[in-house]
Amino acid sequence: MLKILLSVKKANFTYSQSSGTTLPGFIPQPNVLGSRWSDGAPGLGFTFGSQKDIRQEAADKGWITQDSTLNQPYLKKYQDAFVFRTNLEPFPDFKIEVTADRNYSENHQEYFRYSDSLASFQAFSPMDAGSFSISHITWATAFENDSKDNISATFEKMKNMRPEIAEQLARENPNWNGQYIYDSITGDYYPEGYGPTSPEVLRPAFLAAYSGKSANKADMRYFPSIPLPNWRVTYSGLSKIEFISRFIKKLTLSHSYRSTYSINSFRTNINYVDANGYPIQTQQYSTDYIPRYDMGQITITEQFAPLIGIDMTWHNSLSTKIEYKKSRNLNLSFANNQVTEVKSNEFVVGLGYRIKSLGFSVRAMGGGGRKTRMESDVNIKLDFSIRSNKTILRRIDEEINQVSAGQKIISINASIDYMLNQNLNIRFFFDKIINNPFVSNQYKNSTTNGGISLRFSLSQ
Repeated sequence: MLKILLSVKKANFTYSQSSGTTLPGFIPQPNVLGSRWSDGAPGLGFTFGSQKDIRQEAADKGWITQDSTLNQPYLKKYQDAFVFRTNLEPFPDFKIEVTADRNYSENHQEYFRYSDSLASFQAFSPMDAGSFSISHITWATAFENDSKDNISATFEKMKNMRPEIAEQLARENPNWNGQYIYDSITGDYYPEGYGPTSPEVLRPAFLAAYSGKSANKADMRYFPSIPLPNWRVTYSGLSKIEFISRFIKKLTLSHSYRSTYSINSFRTNINYVDANGYPIQTQQYSTDYIPRYDMGQITITEQFAPLIGIDMTWHNSLSTKIEYKKSRNLNLSFANNQVTEVKSNEFVVGLGYRIKSLGFSVRAMGGGGRKTRMESDVNIKLDFSIRSNKTILRRIDEEINQVSAGQKIISINASIDYMLNQNLNIRFFFDKIINNPFVSNQYKNSTTNGGISLRFSLSQ
């Protein structure tokens, strides 16, 4: 246990919070420290950052104009950010970097103005809007392979767990009437208020399925509070093995994982009505409850950058780099009940070689001039990569799993660099990219570049 504690080499924890209030129509002219001291308008608490709601006090004391045409909104903003980062070294040359983060922002606005008909100040059109992101783990479904028909087992699991999640939500809601409705598309019964395409059902089903969880462990909250750790691992101790050290000067293995769950934009639903903290009002053309928040889409982004990486430096100045990368982007749209899945796989091989102190002499034109000696290192690089990108559209209410875009990209990049002097660099290069699309409405194509590049620097 002591060894584990001592493996923590560095830890950093940051929590920041920002908030603010804008009160339009304010009449008094401040004189000292942002406040009018004769009547304390708006008061030192407000000017020094207090977020206490002083609207009613301001209205009662005549600090706000009674002009009913005031069209500037009352605003409150709030943002908090949490970042945790630590570096571990359980044993020599084995390093682990663990990170976790959470970001939440919310802006509230409403029109607070005098109503001539009611002869008092009233609030009109309240609205909350913001964004959210949190580090997550979706490793359990990262290595799933689709069938020949592009059918995803995880996506099917997401659809199949909807009845159970809907049942849980209905049981928690004291306003539920206890009635069930038969859905002819899925062939299942759903509690009234929580149908198969309800955002309240789809959101936890989406997050649970792609996180590898069952329906009874689905998180029903809009904004999870605890971020899950992501990591980066490197190990450079293999080069100390006697057999390997004969050929390789330095050998580093690396692995990195990053996953984020995010809500790009959310806003309160102006038609939402609740009782005891649970929805009670149903939608106009549906039996589903109106959700508290209107979210256009939610996203899961996952990256292995790399899944496995090998970086070697040989004793003969040859360097070799091999990497395999994976990534995917999962987007659930509530507008069309569709999951858009973008997958990417890339295999990269890089070679580099340095010829040290390669020199030659150049004689000035005319034959009788003096020779100029040039000597510099030659850097030779060759990179080869195969990358596959595929975009699949998955309809929730229809049996559609369609590839809409994507291609396999093969690229070759080669270059030779030589410094003729401290100001002049010459470079020979060759680049080739071959695209093989996965959809029939695109054509195979390739692009080839090659040539000589001279770069002259005027700096001293």
